[in-house]
Amino acid sequence: MVTSMVRRTVRERALLSPGDYVLVACSGGPDSTTLLHVLHRLRAELGITLCAASVDHGLRPESASEVREVGLFADSLGVPFVSTRVEVSAKGESIQSRARELRYRALEEIAASKRASCVAVGHTQDDQAETVLARILRGAGVRGLAGIEARRADGVVRPLIDCPRQDVRRYAIEHDLPFIDDPSNHQRTFERVRIRHEVLPVLLGEDPRIVEHLCALGDEAAELNAYVDAQLSPLPEPGQHSVVLEQLNQLPPALRIRWLRGWIERETGLTPGRRHLTDLGRLLTGRGEVLLGSGWSVCRDDSGLSLEYREHRRTRSHRS
Repeated sequence: MVTSMVRRTVRERALLSPGDYVLVACSGGPDSTTLLHVLHRLRAELGITLCAASVDHGLRPESASEVREVGLFADSLGVPFVSTRVEVSAKGESIQSRARELRYRALEEIAASKRASCVAVGHTQDDQAETVLARILRGAGVRGLAGIEARRADGVVRPLIDCPRQDVRRYAIEHDLPFIDDPSNHQRTFERVRIRHEVLPVLLGEDPRIVEHLCALGDEAAELNAYVDAQLSPLPEPGQHSVVLEQLNQLPPALRIRWLRGWIERETGLTPGRRHLTDLGRLLTGRGEVLLGSGWSVCRDDSGLSLEYREHRRTRSHRS
């Protein structure tokens, strides 16, 4: 079932093409181990070549031996293997995000050195549902509801994205794959773990298909985002941290908000929250300013809107 689902996902979502050299990220967990095994079974049919890669975060004493186990598994399949180690210095809730950032950076470097066409990672349908739900809980807009992309612009692909986690684990057990259960997946200090073990079970009691429905919501949001972005693409770029109101007033409200969000992100590197965007909508018809945080604000005067930076405001923020 998992093999046929991966085959369909790869085809329908256009994740891989014949001739691709695919770097498969394998941590040794059931998801990534299954991913490597399934892609190995489909390699001739898909016309792809594989290389496995593992990143040791050094967060647990046994991590080095787990990487070696992944290497042995790849060797048993006849798949080339490469590993690297990163140092994660963040603490607490941020440790997972910092580890993720370093992991993707390391995988990107390995892919470049191997001239790989893409990097395949093992996110499942449940991972997608958890991501969408987490963003709902944070008050995300339509763009955030798109969740995890099946194929990212940087070449990261997710062939297991339509496979339920329990089916993936069952596949690993049935094929006697040598996977490892990461104890951090049960540490309730992490938001994703709480959502997985506390929030989703309650929702499953109300709707047994909640995972499927959350993923459908994510796909619909992604399609809507792609359409909206296509409508925005021909618009002129704002000049030097400013934009005249005439440009904005020509846009429907939904496109106007998306345009403002992109403008702020492009010019400041900040991602405005829903509160910021609501206040910006009010600013279009009145004077004043909206504090974005990190010293940045959007100001309104007779000429239009402008982004301003003041060093003394770096510690002040406008909470979203």
